[in-house]
Amino acid sequence: MSNNHQRADAAAIRDVLFTPTDAVKLAMSTIEQRRTEKGVGVRFGVGSIDDCMLPARPGELIGVLGMTSNYKTGLMQFWARKAAEQIDREKIEGKVVVYITWEQAVEEVVAFDLAATCSLSATDLFMGKITDAALEELKLGAMRRTTRPLWIIGHSLSEGKARPALTLTNIAQALMMLKSEFGLTPYAIFLDYLQQIETETGEDRRMQVFYNVYRCKDMSLAMACPVILGSQAGRQAYDSNWGIPPITSSLESSNFEHTCDKILGTWLPIKSYEEGEVVQTKGKTHSIEVSQNLLVVKLMKQKFGPAGDWWPLYVDPARNLIGELAE
Repeated sequence: MSNNHQRADAAAIRDVLFTPTDAVKLAMSTIEQRRTEKGVGVRFGVGSIDDCMLPARPGELIGVLGMTSNYKTGLMQFWARKAAEQIDREKIEGKVVVYITWEQAVEEVVAFDLAATCSLSATDLFMGKITDAALEELKLGAMRRTTRPLWIIGHSLSEGKARPALTLTNIAQALMMLKSEFGLTPYAIFLDYLQQIETETGEDRRMQVFYNVYRCKDMSLAMACPVILGSQAGRQAYDSNWGIPPITSSLESSNFEHTCDKILGTWLPIKSYEEGEVVQTKGKTHSIEVSQNLLVVKLMKQKFGPAGDWWPLYVDPARNLIGELAE
């Protein structure tokens, strides 16, 4: 190892070594900042959840856990759009939301955005069922979407271009490019989702997923913004009549439970029961009636705040809308 390399390594190590004085100064600065910015952070956008879940702050890793087809991706897309709207509403300069997708093409993600913006069905858009009037409304919505501070990292359906692997290393480079070329930094980063992140080494697959959770947490610290990480639950979640997956059920990674600062669980009861069936529950609501528009979300973990509460919510999957459930 060269002397230059040794000096570079020593400088990097010094950045993570804090004297008692330095550490106390940093802590007091953070406490005072939190005091003056009480309530500041990335909010979810649905009142009942925001009343309980503390706003997402820089350095936090927030997990979204759900079984396959139980709306974890839909919830993350909704939250990303709401975070972008928050940037506009609060006139936050130089910040954007970054949505990173392995599961969907860029065109598909934006189609859901446009469906929500124009109150159209994404299903109809994908099937080409668009009237002339709807197409004109869609064009206006597309113009509005170009001004929304919501950037996407992913692959396109278009052909003819090389497709770099979406590894966390390459994503970090893309995030640095966001700053160097456009002068923008992330307000929140959404990763959809953990088990789809492309691997970089020859290690055992389970260990790669395990360490990727650490790297996602490190991303939240390095980028000074919250990172929202989706994760697929293992099939043991099917063993329960209550479809919110156990906090321990993240597929291929027990590290998810331990490293996330907050964890939200998602469940579409229509995937487990027939429409119109009544599901017995515990707590504030003793039963819920299953419908196509019922989504259950539970705050399973919250560092520095209460956890365990859950909410029956209204969802319109075709328009990617989430709101309070009408009484």
